[in-house]
Amino acid sequence: MRWGNSVRGLLPSLTFALATGAILGALAFGRPALAAEPVEPQENSLQSAIDDFVAYLKSETYDAASEAARLARDNKDVVDAAKATLHSHLAELGAVLRDQKATAETLASDAAKRLGAWSRSAGVPWAETERAAQDMLDRFNAWLRSQTLLNESSEITV
Repeated sequence: MRWGNSVRGLLPSLTFALATGAILGALAFGRPALAAEPVEPQENSLQSAIDDFVAYLKSETYDAASEAARLARDNKDVVDAAKATLHSHLAELGAVLRDQKATAETLASDAAKRLGAWSRSAGVPWAETERAAQDMLDRFNAWLRSQTLLNESSEITV
């Protein structure tokens, strides 16, 4: 089993090496005119630096991916347990939120019913109060008119 894992680990490297060799071989044998052209040393060193940097990035990326895969395999049980715990906590939270939503809906419905009942019960006295206030204003206006008429009739014209 251990040997199979190491072969599987080498398989991407071997594939990359074969692909790179095939590309380089095609470039070398497929285009002989390029080999005849002189390449300036600066361009060659720049291309070499770029090639080295790309190779470094590829190897680092491969190493990081290999390490991540190894860690995932080694800690599969821990990751699965964490996922199960997370799912159970999310299910519990969902249940609590559903219960709170139902409670809030019930409270809102009760509050609306109580407000409606209070409005209906307070509506009759409010209408009576408004009618009494209007009656008082009418009496006050009548009294003011009577006072004005008395003042006008008590004057003596000469």
